[in-house]
Amino acid sequence: MIESSSIENLKAIIDISDVIGSYIPLKKSGGNFVCVCPFHNDKNPSMSVSPSKGIFHCFACKAGGDAIKFIMDYEKLSYPEAVEKLANMYNFTLTYTQEQNSHKIDKKVLENLNLHYKSLLYKNQEALNYLYNRGINDAMIEIWELGWASENQNTLNLLQNENIDKEAALQTGAIKQNEHGIYASFINRITFPIYNHLGNLVGFGGRTISGNPAKYVNSPQSQIFDKSRLLYGYDKAKNEIYKKGEIIICEGYMDCIMLHKAGFNNAVAVLGVALTDKHIPLLKRGDIKVVLSFDSDDAGRGAAFKSARLLALNEIDGRVVLISSEKDPADMIVSGKANELKTMLSGGVELGEFYIRELISSKKPQTPLEISHTLEAVQEFTKNLKEVVANSYIPLVATMLGLDPSSFSLSARGYRKTTANSVNSLKSQPKKDLLELEILKNMLINPQILQIVKNECDESMFMTHKETYKAVVGSQNPNNPYIRELNLQGDLEVYKDFEPLKQAIKILKTNFCDKAIKTIASSNSQDKFEQIKKLQNIKKQLKGI
Repeated sequence: MIESSSIENLKAIIDISDVIGSYIPLKKSGGNFVCVCPFHNDKNPSMSVSPSKGIFHCFACKAGGDAIKFIMDYEKLSYPEAVEKLANMYNFTLTYTQEQNSHKIDKKVLENLNLHYKSLLYKNQEALNYLYNRGINDAMIEIWELGWASENQNTLNLLQNENIDKEAALQTGAIKQNEHGIYASFINRITFPIYNHLGNLVGFGGRTISGNPAKYVNSPQSQIFDKSRLLYGYDKAKNEIYKKGEIIICEGYMDCIMLHKAGFNNAVAVLGVALTDKHIPLLKRGDIKVVLSFDSDDAGRGAAFKSARLLALNEIDGRVVLISSEKDPADMIVSGKANELKTMLSGGVELGEFYIRELISSKKPQTPLEISHTLEAVQEFTKNLKEVVANSYIPLVATMLGLDPSSFSLSARGYRKTTANSVNSLKSQPKKDLLELEILKNMLINPQILQIVKNECDESMFMTHKETYKAVVGSQNPNNPYIRELNLQGDLEVYKDFEPLKQAIKILKTNFCDKAIKTIASSNSQDKFEQIKKLQNIKKQLKGI
């Protein structure tokens, strides 16, 4: 088991906005962040994240808790699994009781492997010559920690000599296993250590220098390595990305390294074919623009097509720059064409325009019906964009399809009424009474006010937030969704003395009387006039206060 003190120490160093922001896009709102809640079907930013309080809370579905709870719910993990996942994100070493289970990820496995691979590189002249011929010098080899994974047995011997057990090696992706036994994940390959956005070593990429058809391989999917979430070089490029407000995303490790050599220090590389939705939170940070620098072959064009759509739909600005197969970025830099590459990267086609152009070109519509179907395909994309953005593509689509610009619209409002789900979503938003919440917030933070309100008011007077009242006068459990929600209400007045409280209670009681009078007046109660008179007398007394 994980020691509770170790968990508390982990909680003390984490930033919940950084944790949640690595999963979903966050938007700054005062001292907190807001986002679309991933735990229910919603398009509005109903979830709030408070770095100062270390909690998140959805005002719609009431999901909430700390960073560990978020990982548990989002990744469907048990509590210990979520704690270990969080510890891996922060490169934090957990301590365990004597009953420590065997599922702990040993980060030293990767660190030892990296040191070993680096030590082997300068013993392999063929690998060194390959790197030198690609324009990579010794200084870059050191900066990027490039190494060499030799034959299978060499890695297995290292693991044995370091007393690393099989389970730990499998969990970190150092080795793989099949029906024939275990074997090294990287054999006869140049190695590229891969770090996550927090700067923690999580795996490797490997490039063959022989005729192996699998030119590149990555560490296997594991608890700490998810290639659909990672960007190679991000740990080194992060500061420059935020400084320039722009990130260059290329296809390979070598391109990324050489782009940095040429001064493009905001370059990163995808580990797969294209971007995925798991990359979006990282790319939504800091309001940066994205430059997709992919090859112009079928694979590169297809990756750019998918990535451009994904980015545009997530309201990320940027452009696509397709590099011809004869002008690989790394090779261009080696051949002294860095300025030409700089010119290319400063140009390109805006993301949405690129997607639409590729979409229409791929369909090649000729007949009126084909043109109609193609327009519908374009609208299927643009209906999810903001109206101004969507309709900005009308001239382009009209020209490519030979249509009158006034004959169609590309925005959702132009050709589709609000869906029933949208209406229902608006109707389902819970009502708020700011006066009640203000009183309750002050009750939560001031025990004296809590006692005064309990003496002065009845539970029934909190007509909108009765459950919150119960939570405040009860145990005030911080995990109670009503307490969480109250803690995240940052726009409420905090009373500096008792005068504002006195006035607030007066208004609360008056509002209660008004509603009670209306309810009684419409009832069939025989003594309703007597009840109404009593309530009216109470209102008169309140006015005199």
